[in-house]
Amino acid sequence: MKKRWLFILSIVLLGVVMRSTFTTIPVVIDNVANTFGLPVSQLGILTTLPLLTFAVISPTTTFFTKRSGIEKTLLVALLFVVVGSIARVVSAPMLFIGTILVGIGIAFINVLLPATLVKFTPNKIGVYTSLYSTTMTLMTAVFQIIAVPITKTFSWQMLIVFITVIVLLVMVTWIAHMLINTDQALDKSVTKTTPTAMKKINPWRNKYAWSLLVMAGIQSAVFYTSIAWVPTIAQRTGVTATQSGWVIGVLSLIGIPVSMWVPSFLERSSYKGRRALMTGATVLWLLAILMMFNQHAGLVWWLIVTAFIGIGGTAVFVYMVTSYAIRTRTASESSALSGMAQTGGYLIAAGAPWAYGVLYAQLNNWILQTVVMAIAIVIFIALMWFSESDKTIFE
Repeated sequence: MKKRWLFILSIVLLGVVMRSTFTTIPVVIDNVANTFGLPVSQLGILTTLPLLTFAVISPTTTFFTKRSGIEKTLLVALLFVVVGSIARVVSAPMLFIGTILVGIGIAFINVLLPATLVKFTPNKIGVYTSLYSTTMTLMTAVFQIIAVPITKTFSWQMLIVFITVIVLLVMVTWIAHMLINTDQALDKSVTKTTPTAMKKINPWRNKYAWSLLVMAGIQSAVFYTSIAWVPTIAQRTGVTATQSGWVIGVLSLIGIPVSMWVPSFLERSSYKGRRALMTGATVLWLLAILMMFNQHAGLVWWLIVTAFIGIGGTAVFVYMVTSYAIRTRTASESSALSGMAQTGGYLIAAGAPWAYGVLYAQLNNWILQTVVMAIAIVIFIALMWFSESDKTIFE
């Protein structure tokens, strides 16, 4: 390898922008609404649009990577994010169009990152997955914390410009990486290739790939619904608005050490070790969901709930993105599997928080929909045991 640090810096910066580009806006949504003279209720779709875009765009990734390669496709994806991000400050219509463009770019990045690691660092997938997932978790929390101070000091538009500058930095480092690191892999010893890997594969005809699709859907649906509704439910039981902010902050921050450790463990472990770890993580996640039934809980109770969601939910998320790499043999297989699984995952996730809210409004409680979440996690455990193996998905 010529300049490993360029690749590492690119991965870190990608982690910075993978979520913050679309999760930061909701924090300052009132300011955005005031600028464009729109009711806040109309801007609620800004959270759903990226998830729907992920679902629509993810399956097309393989088509483009086969023709242009991973590096060029990733560069174009970053360009979409830059254009979409800066477009959001122009006008109300461009706010929505820009959000869709950002969603398109991030959808490609979501799919391509595991494939990128398979191609360039096949023997250190766990290390680099830890790197970008930890950065993503940390910086999502950081941007949620600094969004309001930046907006108060300058404006929400300046906040968007700041994020866009970081995306531009990613583009610069990635272009430099493309020009300098032209090797097939950055590791000297490459083992993640086999002759049979060249056969054409179709994940849509693979039962294990379908298992991962449903698992991705459950992970995304339950996790995003938890983030969206736990603060509201906590306030319903007597927790103050300020305290509910601490509750969701614990969820974000406690996931950082989990995302640092889990990928490397998964890469080193046998399928039995992966099963054992993920069974423990999902049981903890299930316990957190069951604890939500307590309608008279206080702050400490909800801090424990979100701590369990942060540990279990983050472990499950990291398990999914790591599986796209360690359960495939080539970058093309990883891209195909990741694209398929994330299509279903985000399609389910896009409607889940909305459906939870509709039932909440109709029933005036959260019991029924929380039962559904608990059942979904049990299904996840069963599918995880079914799909885990010492073989790759397409063998």
